[in-house]
Amino acid sequence: MNSKGYKRFTDRLRYFREDNEVAEIIVANKELLKGEASIFANITDVNHPILSKRQNNANSRKLVVQHLRKTIYVAFVKDMYEEVTEYIRYILKEAAINGADPNRLVGEHNVNMKANEILSKSNKREIISTIMEQIFQQLENERSTITLISKIKNKLGLNIPQASIDAALPYLEVRHVFVHSDGKPCEEFKRKYPEIKLDQSQRILLNSTFAKDAYKKINKLILEIDNEMMSRNYFSASEQCKA
Repeated sequence: MNSKGYKRFTDRLRYFREDNEVAEIIVANKELLKGEASIFANITDVNHPILSKRQNNANSRKLVVQHLRKTIYVAFVKDMYEEVTEYIRYILKEAAINGADPNRLVGEHNVNMKANEILSKSNKREIISTIMEQIFQQLENERSTITLISKIKNKLGLNIPQASIDAALPYLEVRHVFVHSDGKPCEEFKRKYPEIKLDQSQRILLNSTFAKDAYKKINKLILEIDNEMMSRNYFSASEQCKA
């Protein structure tokens, strides 16, 4: 038994992983796509004004498809991180609705709701959701992946193995490297996460091995969180589904 939130997470990641596989197929079969007079078959000046100016040779095709693959992998890194934060937002609200300790949930955070805002909500669930959204935004504003996961773990009182968090963390932190430094990690990152391989330009090496490792370790963490949430009856009955 798992939550609908976990199912959404795996379903969405399946599409992103599929994109990665398509990119690998295109790279492997790039020469099958070549045209007689253009870099790829069926290229026209009108529909493909940039590609039509490319030289029609193997190296040109290699550069184009490898850039496409990198773009897709970078999108995978960012999308995977967003799906993790979306899942965390989901469990925070579900736990609050289903009996988690309100003192631990709120903790050091300040929540402000005007009387008319409270009265405008149709039920308690909506009020709780609004409060938890404010708390989540404050957590996210700290811009620290490890802080976000650690505080959620503590707020909900979840018994999640630290080893699972440590294994997933490098692949979540990678997102910040691509957002802030075009995939080139600082020395501190390289010291902390030697398992993240670099390419010749000292940027994070994105390939199928990286993607598979990232999904495997992040999915393991999310599944353990989901199982722990389920064991504490923190999911509404309507949010539970068969695995």
